Amino acid sequence: MNRRLPVYLLIDCSESMIGGGIEAVRSGLATMLSKLRTDPHALDTVHLSVITFDAEARVQVPMTPLLDFQQPVLNIKPGTALGGALTLLADRIEAEVQKTSHTTKGDYRPLVLLLTDGQPNDNWKAALTRIGAQVRPRPANIYAIGCGVDVDYSVLQGITDVVLRMEDMGEESFGKLFVWLTASVSSASQGVSETTEGKIKLEKLPDNVEAVTTPAPSLENGPPRQVFLRARCSVKHFPYLMRYRFDPVFSCYQPVKAHRLSEEDAHATATGSLPDIRSDLLNGASACPWCERPGAGSCGNCGTIFCSDPYDSSETKCPGCGTILKREPRDNGGSGFTVRQSGG
Repeated sequence: MNRRLPVYLLIDCSESMIGGGIEAVRSGLATMLSKLRTDPHALDTVHLSVITFDAEARVQVPMTPLLDFQQPVLNIKPGTALGGALTLLADRIEAEVQKTSHTTKGDYRPLVLLLTDGQPNDNWKAALTRIGAQVRPRPANIYAIGCGVDVDYSVLQGITDVVLRMEDMGEESFGKLFVWLTASVSSASQGVSETTEGKIKLEKLPDNVEAVTTPAPSLENGPPRQVFLRARCSVKHFPYLMRYRFDPVFSCYQPVKAHRLSEEDAHATATGSLPDIRSDLLNGASACPWCERPGAGSCGNCGTIFCSDPYDSSETKCPGCGTILKREPRDNGGSGFTVRQSGG
């Protein structure tokens, strides 16, 4: 039996990946599988597993031969349990990777490819005793890829000494990333360097990806880089998700985009909800993706956030509980109200 090269894909499926990010990952993974299956070395040695993380970490596909691998369904949910994903990874490596014995050569050291685009909201440091950069000998070669502009690179540097940055999250950019990932896995399948560190030589980085080589400042003690609010269209009652990004110049959150949700997505919740946020920290709202109303309001009875027209003074029926709501004056001298956050 040939020595296996276990490859673990850890994929962030939190709300920050909604839209083009998760669509590009789905497409890139399909292309990666198709290309690897044309490589006889990869077919001989590569075994793949997919672990996703949102509020929880899940094994979507256990360690499976490349030929038998079925692409999993990747759904967006609130939460970013990076620590849970690393702990689960350590568990699966212990259970799935064959160790070298006196009579048998075990598997090659696993290759772990971590894709994330935000900040973890669980205790990620607890996993470092088993999987972190300071552990020797390391149980796996871990390559962390930060996607977008809101990544806490100090977290990734705490996990591994190979950290990469890809700020553009467009489909073409992700396409280049997955071409590189495919070539790197293919190259690794043809021979792993038998050094004391067991390093795998990866292919040359594409022009849209760069190595993060200097220590990154921690973002843990500052305000979250993004805020997400779940809302409903007051016309069609369909759910959607509003994304905000922190603006350090004005110390508030600026609206980025609103994304349609399915009813299944809308009922997904995160364990350990985030604290409410003051409405005066949110500078407006993105237009509703269902009816294009330009504003948003919140029901004081049930807390449902809904789209509204700031220039329409008529009463509104809450799409959550049905309460008839009267619009408050736009300038009532108050300091805002609390709004329920989603898990991020």
